[in-house]
Amino acid sequence: MPKVSNVYVVVGEGVVTVKREGSNRAVLANVLGKVQVDGVEVLCLDRLVHESHEQQFGEWTLAGAVTTLLSRSMLPTGAAA
Repeated sequence: MPKVSNVYVVVGEGVVTVKREGSNRAVLANVLGKVQVDGVEVLCLDRLVHESHEQQFGEWTLAGAVTTLLSRSMLPTGAAA
């Protein structure tokens, strides 16, 4: 069974910081663009900040092979659509 590790994502003004629990290293990426459509927020980063086996960082869903796309629902948890 693969080890589950906590990953913390902090979104700042034009940057995203990714910190893995148990590591003293943080990964910084610039936000190239931000899109909000149908209740989903997508951030396009300037680099790959996730590994190929990772699909989720907390509330953020991961995608991308060259750069990371972070997406999350903008609706509060449990809200009716």
